[in-house]
Amino acid sequence: MPIVKIIQNTFLKRATLAASSLLPQDKISVTAGQTFDVQYAFRVGNHCFVELTKPVSGFGKLGYFYLPHVQVAMQELRAAWLTLTDSTVLTSRGNLQQGLQALSQLGFNTVYPNVWSRGFTLYPSPIAQDFIGSAVIPDANFNQRDMLAELIEVAKPFKFRVIPWFEYGLKAPPNAPIVTRNRHLVTADQQGNLIQNGMAWLNPTHPEVQQFIIDLVKDVATRYEIAGVQLDDNFGLPVELGYDSFTRALYRQDNQEQLMPLNPRDPVRLQWLTDKVTALFRRIFRAVKTQKPCLISLSPNPLDFVRRNYAVDWRLWEQEGLIEELALQVYRDNLSTFIGEIDKAEVVDARFHIPTAIGILAGLQSKPVSFNQLREQVQATRQRQFAGASCFFYETLFYETLSPTKIPRNRADLQSLFPIQPT
Repeated sequence: MPIVKIIQNTFLKRATLAASSLLPQDKISVTAGQTFDVQYAFRVGNHCFVELTKPVSGFGKLGYFYLPHVQVAMQELRAAWLTLTDSTVLTSRGNLQQGLQALSQLGFNTVYPNVWSRGFTLYPSPIAQDFIGSAVIPDANFNQRDMLAELIEVAKPFKFRVIPWFEYGLKAPPNAPIVTRNRHLVTADQQGNLIQNGMAWLNPTHPEVQQFIIDLVKDVATRYEIAGVQLDDNFGLPVELGYDSFTRALYRQDNQEQLMPLNPRDPVRLQWLTDKVTALFRRIFRAVKTQKPCLISLSPNPLDFVRRNYAVDWRLWEQEGLIEELALQVYRDNLSTFIGEIDKAEVVDARFHIPTAIGILAGLQSKPVSFNQLREQVQATRQRQFAGASCFFYETLFYETLSPTKIPRNRADLQSLFPIQPT
């Protein structure tokens, strides 16, 4: 377990801002010679972000130390998304045990397990039961068990951070009960089509949708011993949508009876939709934080893309302090294009403000990724002193090819890329 030793009188802070600019409740004084046991310490610019093993009265567990004032063996944030698609790692306790042991042997310390997929939870949820009519996904591998509780228990000996990932966000298959039971909560395009990119999308401007999402995330944060919760690139909506009667009426109400523009990317309309998504994210943040001081993580796509296409402005969220960890999905085959994305100003800014990991594509069932590509991208993140990297996804981290037959990666190569870290 890492230890932080204070070598110069300093502060433990809630943000990387200068201590003089923070409110008294957002910092505590610490003196030279003090030590703190921490669960982890990740680099954030010239600070380290830590979770203390014991909360400090009136402050909590999460905070930042200024690196020149402390001694600490920092860890690299090494994460993997655990998916339901093309993977069996979540489908039994034995698979969880085997999967986390394999990740631990590579020095991984964080897992993002999918808990919200295809319009169902992958754990027993009273919120889902009330809203959808099913407490858990109708799959024999998840019935009669609590996958998330099992994962948390299995993860403890390995000291993993478990951060449940609400992968599907506001989207669901068109035939999912959450859609068929709640047609009035699904948004549409100008022609009245409910399906976009093969999915139906819950309307983030509708109060019933807002309350369901808030309750779903808050319930997980409250009932489970987790390090945080994560939303991702599906928390938003395709901008072609939002033309259902409810949203049109709300737009008129908010815009002095003006009709919603027919151009989906009209700047006023796009900003209005973006503001609505931001308002929902703020409510989720506050709801979780009133229940439990766990981390709010986000794994979005690059900013320009999601602003234009999904009405999401994660840079604003980061600047407001609503995101406490960023795992930016940068799935690119070309190294120069990959570097171009992680060198953008908003990504560099985030790296100096909060733990920022780069999401790297390890492969898909239909898209193998070579070890050389994986290595080059991990090394690029290290050279820029990001907190670390997250691999999408668990299965392709260990197998270069999944179909038509599985071809394992060379374990010595993986070990060389992910050597065991000091603790």
